[in-house]
Amino acid sequence: MKNPALKVALLYVVFGALWILLSDMIVDWMFVEKRLATHAQTYKGWAFVLFSGFLFYILIHREFHEKNKTQFELVKQKDFSDAVLDTAGVFVAVFDSEGRIIFANDTFEKVLVVTSEEISGQKCTNVFASPELVSWIRKTISEISSEEAESFYEADLESPSGILHVRWTLSNLTSWKEEHEYFVLTGVDITQLVESERSAMHRLENIRALHEIDMAVSYHFELNEMLEVFLERLISRLNVDGADIFLIDKEENVLKYTHGMGIFAGEINFEELPIEGTIPGSVVLSGKSYSGPINHGNTNCPRLKKLIEMRVEDYHAVPLETRGKTLGVLEVFDTKEVSRDSEWNDFLQTLAGQASLAIDVAIMMENLRESNRQIAMAYDQTLEVLARSLEMRDMDTEEHSRRVTDLTVRLAKKMEVTEEELESIYRGALLHDIGKISIPDSVLLKKGPLNEEEWKVMRTHPVTAYEVLSQVEYLRPSLDIPYCHHERWDRSGYPRGLKLNFDSNESENSQTREKMKRKTDVPPQWSNMQSL
Repeated sequence: MKNPALKVALLYVVFGALWILLSDMIVDWMFVEKRLATHAQTYKGWAFVLFSGFLFYILIHREFHEKNKTQFELVKQKDFSDAVLDTAGVFVAVFDSEGRIIFANDTFEKVLVVTSEEISGQKCTNVFASPELVSWIRKTISEISSEEAESFYEADLESPSGILHVRWTLSNLTSWKEEHEYFVLTGVDITQLVESERSAMHRLENIRALHEIDMAVSYHFELNEMLEVFLERLISRLNVDGADIFLIDKEENVLKYTHGMGIFAGEINFEELPIEGTIPGSVVLSGKSYSGPINHGNTNCPRLKKLIEMRVEDYHAVPLETRGKTLGVLEVFDTKEVSRDSEWNDFLQTLAGQASLAIDVAIMMENLRESNRQIAMAYDQTLEVLARSLEMRDMDTEEHSRRVTDLTVRLAKKMEVTEEELESIYRGALLHDIGKISIPDSVLLKKGPLNEEEWKVMRTHPVTAYEVLSQVEYLRPSLDIPYCHHERWDRSGYPRGLKLNFDSNESENSQTREKMKRKTDVPPQWSNMQSL
């Protein structure tokens, strides 16, 4: 029975009825004499009082004991739940349908620096400073008031300990819904989780930036082009106003400006810096990075004065080192003073290391290209000597090779051929008559016309040129000219008698060229060579 008072009353009525019925029967049976029966009735009444009082005590004590026990368990469970929520950092508040707060746990009070008395009955507009959060609470209450639902919202919340990132949840309080409509707002501090995610995303973006720089650098072997890409990515990822690079000139013992980007590009136009007495120079000499004020070092340095005039507040200089040698220094500037964390500084060091490798590769490639240019120049000079030697043998054709070469190069430039093709054309034209070294003097230097046998000998010089020059890998792209410079459009030339049919389409021309190639004694490795 749920009503304890009714339960006690019913037991009292039953006990009284049984007492009267049974006690009267016992008294009548035991005391026949009227005087004794009267005294027995008196004692029976006192006995009833005692027994009923004892019965009331037992019943009431039992009911109160159970109630106290239940209340104690409820309080214990409430304290346990509150302790769990407070320990877990969960903020809890209960709203009615009007948006008034009727309950808030200790964590909620602490994070908002309020007490239950201050916020009890207050509307959420008076409690939360964020208009967006208040708007979300109102909107969610109107949407879920008629159904069991929940909604989520994430936002920053100001607290005495700093800015917290809280994930709010608003749902119906279904156990009270029969009387009123109530809503439970719970918030969980996910600041550390959000910061971890942001840190992971930031690192991922840094890794992606490094990969982009690697890919970009791999396609730009020219130093200036490579540094253009590198500094662009660096300024973007480090969120700075400008950066530049100085490389060491060991011959002059100075730092030479190589490339710069950002708001300082063109403003601080100093082509070179002394190593002694400057911040970049001290970084190069010590091999240690520098971060701090720029009013340190040579106060007579005009570049340093310019930086001070431009109000540079944040300055970093990192040495560019690779393979045990120092290449130069990377400078990073910012016009606002910013607190840089260890992750930012580590990424700057990583970028400096990547730039060092890229610069070293670019310098090696430039040196290699310079070596190739010198080798090519030496080859060309050798070829010119060969051509000159041939002309000295046949004085009638003196300067002939040079004139043919000049005319051929001019014609090729008009045709807008590539630089690589132009070099091959130049060498082929220069050596077009090199095969005459095999022609006997009796034929080559003969005065007057040649007979048929002598012409047969003379017509062998293109083949000789082919046989001699084809042994040199470097000259193979130039072979068409020495081999085919006596061919004619109408097949009257030599040594292969080629003919070009202008009336045929390209496929027919290709078939004709293939037939001509099979007709001649061209080595297999050169069978796909197109003649001029």
